[in-house]
Amino acid sequence: MAKYYFRVAQVMDYDDVSKHLMVVGELTGDCFSCRAIGIDYKKEKYCPQCKTDFRFISYRKSSLSIKTAQIARLCERRPDLTYVEYDDIKEIDDRLKAKNFFK
Repeated sequence: MAKYYFRVAQVMDYDDVSKHLMVVGELTGDCFSCRAIGIDYKKEKYCPQCKTDFRFISYRKSSLSIKTAQIARLCERRPDLTYVEYDDIKEIDDRLKAKNFFK
């Protein structure tokens, strides 16, 4: 039977995801925790700057512009990491920043 990739919703702790997230661009990745840039997302298991271990990975692009084949390719390259939608992370991050700004 053929296997396919599906986007599935799951309840997760934002602090845990944001601390261990690598965000992938066109050529390299960034650490979401310390904002280090230029990380080789294909092989790095830890952030070279803050030494956090990566457990999650995401594309920086909007989920509307990402094709399922791109997600599949990323997941095949990094089966040790769990893929999360960047739009979801960014929305929560923006909401928390706004909440802290108005305190």
